[in-house]
Amino acid sequence: MSSHSQKLLASATAALAALALAACTPPHQNDSDLKVETATGVEAPTHSSTATTVAAAANAPGYIDCVGAPEQQPAEISLNCLDNSEQLTEIHWDAWEATSATGTATRVVTAANGEKTETKDVDVELSFPTESSQGLVFAQVTVDGEVIAL
Repeated sequence: MSSHSQKLLASATAALAALALAACTPPHQNDSDLKVETATGVEAPTHSSTATTVAAAANAPGYIDCVGAPEQQPAEISLNCLDNSEQLTEIHWDAWEATSATGTATRVVTAANGEKTETKDVDVELSFPTESSQGLVFAQVTVDGEVIAL
Protein backbone atom coordinates (compact mmCIF):
# COMPACT_ATOMS: atom_id res chain seq x y z
CA MET A 1 0.00 0.00 0.00
CA SER A 2 1.52 3.37 -0.99
CA SER A 3 2.19 6.16 1.49
CA HIS A 4 -0.53 8.27 -0.15
CA SER A 5 -3.04 5.43 0.17
CA GLN A 6 -2.11 4.95 3.81
CA LYS A 7 -2.58 8.66 4.52
CA LEU A 8 -5.92 8.63 2.71
CA LEU A 9 -7.04 5.55 4.64
CA ALA A 10 -5.94 7.09 7.95
CA SER A 11 -7.73 10.36 7.17
CA ALA A 12 -10.91 8.53 6.21
CA THR A 13 -10.73 6.38 9.36
CA ALA A 14 -10.16 9.46 11.53
CA ALA A 15 -13.08 11.29 9.91
CA LEU A 16 -15.34 8.27 10.39
CA ALA A 17 -14.29 7.95 14.05
CA ALA A 18 -14.91 11.66 14.63
CA LEU A 19 -18.35 11.36 13.03
CA ALA A 20 -19.20 8.31 15.15
CA LEU A 21 -18.10 10.04 18.35
CA ALA A 22 -20.00 13.21 17.49
CA ALA A 23 -23.19 11.21 16.97
CA CYS A 24 -22.99 9.67 20.46
CA THR A 25 -25.33 10.98 23.13
CA PRO A 26 -26.17 9.45 26.48
CA PRO A 27 -29.17 7.08 26.35
CA HIS A 28 -32.47 8.59 27.49
CA GLN A 29 -31.00 12.10 27.42
CA ASN A 30 -33.63 14.75 28.12
CA ASP A 31 -32.86 18.29 27.09
CA SER A 32 -33.72 20.83 29.74
CA ASP A 33 -34.14 24.58 29.89
CA LEU A 34 -33.25 24.44 33.60
CA LYS A 35 -29.65 25.53 34.08
CA VAL A 36 -27.87 24.40 37.23
CA GLU A 37 -25.10 26.58 38.64
CA THR A 38 -22.01 24.53 39.43
CA ALA A 39 -18.56 25.38 40.76
CA THR A 40 -19.85 28.64 42.21
CA GLY A 41 -17.14 28.66 44.89
CA VAL A 42 -14.25 28.81 42.40
CA GLU A 43 -13.28 31.94 40.50
CA ALA A 44 -12.26 31.81 36.86
CA PRO A 45 -8.54 32.23 36.12
CA THR A 46 -7.51 35.83 35.49
CA HIS A 47 -4.66 35.21 33.04
CA SER A 48 -5.15 35.51 29.29
CA SER A 49 -3.92 33.34 26.43
CA THR A 50 -0.42 33.62 24.99
CA ALA A 51 0.62 36.56 22.87
CA THR A 52 1.23 34.32 19.85
CA THR A 53 -2.45 34.10 18.95
CA VAL A 54 -4.85 36.46 17.24
CA ALA A 55 -8.47 36.99 18.17
CA ALA A 56 -10.79 34.56 16.40
CA ALA A 57 -14.54 34.96 16.23
CA ALA A 58 -16.52 32.37 18.16
CA ASN A 59 -18.18 31.22 14.92
CA ALA A 60 -14.90 31.01 12.94
CA PRO A 61 -13.92 27.54 11.68
CA GLY A 62 -11.83 25.23 13.82
CA TYR A 63 -9.31 22.57 12.82
CA ILE A 64 -9.45 18.87 13.68
CA ASP A 65 -5.91 17.54 14.17
CA CYS A 66 -6.29 13.86 13.15
CA VAL A 67 -9.13 13.12 15.60
CA GLY A 68 -10.84 15.00 18.38
CA ALA A 69 -12.80 18.19 18.71
CA PRO A 70 -12.23 21.18 16.43
CA GLU A 71 -9.80 23.70 17.87
CA GLN A 72 -9.09 27.29 16.90
CA GLN A 73 -5.46 28.37 16.67
CA PRO A 74 -3.80 25.06 17.63
CA ALA A 75 -0.18 25.31 18.82
CA GLU A 76 0.73 22.11 16.93
CA ILE A 77 -0.61 20.26 13.88
CA SER A 78 0.28 16.72 12.84
CA LEU A 79 0.97 16.33 9.12
CA ASN A 80 1.05 12.51 9.33
CA CYS A 81 -1.69 11.00 11.48
CA LEU A 82 -0.40 7.43 11.01
CA ASP A 83 2.85 7.75 12.92
CA ASN A 84 3.13 11.46 13.81
CA SER A 85 6.47 11.60 11.99
CA GLU A 86 5.82 15.09 10.65
CA GLN A 87 4.47 18.01 12.66
CA LEU A 88 4.10 21.75 12.68
CA THR A 89 5.06 23.12 16.10
CA GLU A 90 5.35 26.55 17.71
CA ILE A 91 2.63 27.87 15.39
CA HIS A 92 2.17 31.66 15.47
CA TRP A 93 -1.17 32.57 13.90
CA ASP A 94 -1.20 35.93 12.09
CA ALA A 95 -4.87 35.69 11.04
CA TRP A 96 -7.81 33.37 11.79
CA GLU A 97 -10.75 34.28 9.60
CA ALA A 98 -13.90 32.70 8.17
CA THR A 99 -12.23 31.58 4.92
CA SER A 100 -8.65 30.85 5.98
CA ALA A 101 -6.07 30.99 8.76
CA THR A 102 -2.44 31.93 8.18
CA GLY A 103 0.70 31.86 10.27
CA THR A 104 4.23 30.56 10.61
CA ALA A 105 5.58 27.47 12.35
CA THR A 106 8.49 25.10 12.79
CA ARG A 107 8.21 21.94 10.67
CA VAL A 108 9.60 18.88 12.45
CA VAL A 109 10.24 15.70 10.43
CA THR A 110 11.26 12.53 12.29
CA ALA A 111 13.06 9.93 10.16
CA ALA A 112 12.60 6.19 10.68
CA ASN A 113 15.88 6.10 12.65
CA GLY A 114 14.54 8.76 15.04
CA GLU A 115 16.63 11.62 13.67
CA LYS A 116 14.70 14.91 13.67
CA THR A 117 15.01 17.71 11.14
CA GLU A 118 13.56 21.13 11.98
CA THR A 119 12.75 23.88 9.49
CA LYS A 120 11.83 27.17 11.13
CA ASP A 121 9.50 29.89 9.82
CA VAL A 122 7.50 27.82 7.35
CA ASP A 123 4.29 29.43 6.08
CA VAL A 124 1.09 27.68 7.17
CA GLU A 125 -2.39 28.13 5.74
CA LEU A 126 -5.60 26.38 6.72
CA SER A 127 -8.38 26.76 4.16
CA PHE A 128 -11.52 25.29 2.57
CA PRO A 129 -13.93 25.63 5.50
CA THR A 130 -16.28 22.64 5.46
CA GLU A 131 -19.33 21.85 7.57
CA SER A 132 -18.76 18.74 9.69
CA SER A 133 -20.79 17.00 12.37
CA GLN A 134 -18.79 19.07 14.87
CA GLY A 135 -19.31 22.40 13.13
CA LEU A 136 -17.35 24.38 10.58
CA VAL A 137 -13.73 23.19 10.18
CA PHE A 138 -10.83 23.91 7.84
CA ALA A 139 -10.27 20.91 5.55
CA GLN A 140 -6.97 21.76 3.84
CA VAL A 141 -3.46 22.42 5.15
CA THR A 142 -0.86 24.16 2.99
CA VAL A 143 2.80 24.45 4.06
CA ASP A 144 5.13 26.76 2.10
CA GLY A 145 2.70 26.68 -0.84
CA GLU A 146 2.43 22.86 -0.89
CA VAL A 147 -0.96 21.28 -0.15
CA ILE A 148 -0.49 18.51 2.40
CA ALA A 149 -2.54 15.33 1.79
CA LEU A 150 -3.88 14.33 5.19
